[in-house]
Amino acid sequence: MKIKFTLILSLLLLTINLFSQSKDSSSVTIDFYKKIELSDGTKLSANIYKPNNLQNKKLPTILIITPYVSDENHKRGMFFARNGYTFITVDCRGRGNSDGEFIPFENDSKDGKEVVDWIGKQSWNNGKVGMLGGSYRGMNQWFILKEFPKNLKTIIPIASVGPGLDFPKYNNIFYPYMLRWLMLTSGKTMNPNLMRSDFWDKKQEQLYTQNIPFNKYDSLVGFPNKAFQSWLSHPSHDVFWQRFYFSKKESKQINIPILSITGHFDSDQPGALKYYNDHMKYGNDKAIKNHYLIIGPWNHGGTRRPKKELGGLNFKENAVLNMPQLYLDWFNWTLKDGKKPSLLKNRVMYYPMGENKWKYTSDLKALSNSTKELYLSSIYNNADDLFSSGHLLNKPLKQDKTPDITHYNPVANKAINYSSYKSKNKEYHKDQSYVNDGGVLIYHSSPLKEAIEVNGKISFEGYISMNVVDADFEISVYEITTSNESIFLQTDQLRARYRKNLVTPRLVEKNKIEKYTFEGENMFSRKLNKGSRIRFVFSLIDNPKVQKNYTTVKDPSTQQAKGVVEKVTIKLYHNTKYPSKISIPILK
Repeated sequence: MKIKFTLILSLLLLTINLFSQSKDSSSVTIDFYKKIELSDGTKLSANIYKPNNLQNKKLPTILIITPYVSDENHKRGMFFARNGYTFITVDCRGRGNSDGEFIPFENDSKDGKEVVDWIGKQSWNNGKVGMLGGSYRGMNQWFILKEFPKNLKTIIPIASVGPGLDFPKYNNIFYPYMLRWLMLTSGKTMNPNLMRSDFWDKKQEQLYTQNIPFNKYDSLVGFPNKAFQSWLSHPSHDVFWQRFYFSKKESKQINIPILSITGHFDSDQPGALKYYNDHMKYGNDKAIKNHYLIIGPWNHGGTRRPKKELGGLNFKENAVLNMPQLYLDWFNWTLKDGKKPSLLKNRVMYYPMGENKWKYTSDLKALSNSTKELYLSSIYNNADDLFSSGHLLNKPLKQDKTPDITHYNPVANKAINYSSYKSKNKEYHKDQSYVNDGGVLIYHSSPLKEAIEVNGKISFEGYISMNVVDADFEISVYEITTSNESIFLQTDQLRARYRKNLVTPRLVEKNKIEKYTFEGENMFSRKLNKGSRIRFVFSLIDNPKVQKNYTTVKDPSTQQAKGVVEKVTIKLYHNTKYPSKISIPILK
């Protein structure tokens, strides 16, 4: 079973030297640990980079506010200062050399606005501030934009975290990784050695195998944490999480140019596209026309440090964009009198894998103009057997009345021995170990009669019944090439009690057949070759890397192993009455 989860350790700890460095550092002056006093008396620490040859001029300023300590931005500071900007990197409240306590998400909006306002009053700033940064730093830009500081003139949010949507949970399913990240950002300094250690893997396995309630994980680790407990107390996508996104009115007020960047395999793509799509839906016409989007064949870190290889997938050199030059060109256009970056030939720039070239459109919705629907069937085969497997057909079969059945024992903890969990395959996007996992139902299409370009999210409508009130499901879709390679395309997860929406939980009526809709986690673009088949995999989630659902009435964070149903039975129906199907968005 292929579980996608947010593990971005190396991306937070390592700075790759993509930014040009000259041998002569005397061209830049750095003001270290400059204190910016906020309205509540808290002082944030900033390092300010200024070009020596422009010391007496008012310049636009590039700003990054980071929870990962300002040292990470030294090379960026030198790069922008050498290219005619002041650059300022600020430690979030409670981090690095800043005062106060770091509470993730909570103070970033207000603090950020005050920092932008402070910059606008400095003798070295010309009233224009641009922001840059990825992951938490990308999300930070959206938070600050919600406050509409007058001096903020443009932002480049990259791989923006979506609070409550992709971190610390996805579709209301939490991940043990959240506590690992909280350790990384606890105290004043970074904790790289602890963060890199296998301590966390062993603890999440202990949580899983000993059937410890998820809300006891911080105590198990020895790191009781208020943010961890606070997040768990909001299991649905309630107002606690909704407040981090733009209302219709706020979207209409956005009036600055924006360059959004994400990747096909970016674990924070749900957040990045939430911010983008809300603006496209509710924003004013002028601002929409100046909001550009780049989606490349990258994972979370690749959105800032693109490579031509990822998990066994290979691309052309054109996938490796010169990101620092792109940022500089963007700021020259939006903050100075430069030309629009030549790379941006239209408002949406995307990279169909397999075809391996950049394409453009004016509207993200235009990436697909047709849908290929494939219906599940196992009338002649066994879906729980890889070599016979079920089928994906062009239409449902009336006579296909017997559902496929899979079982799950929440306290058996079998996943610790699953091939996919133990796999160390560096070519993980081609790994097929998941086919040996327990409880997996597999379906294959006939060979494609012609090549197709898939653009968007592959969705699934499944008609399911179960003998419990809740369960967690996962779907995954793969291309199986003519040489029998498995190429990962798409995944999604769904908690049954949130089958209607993410806001209001509704327990399942036992043994009742209902339609469950999986919308797809990440949009992607890939050309599937003629002769390839499509593999669809359906399973329950059973993995130490994901919060365990004991399938009982209580919220999964507080559930205990005592008294659980030890033979959870899931039935997946597929016929003309219950037409379970996958829908593939394609461009003709």
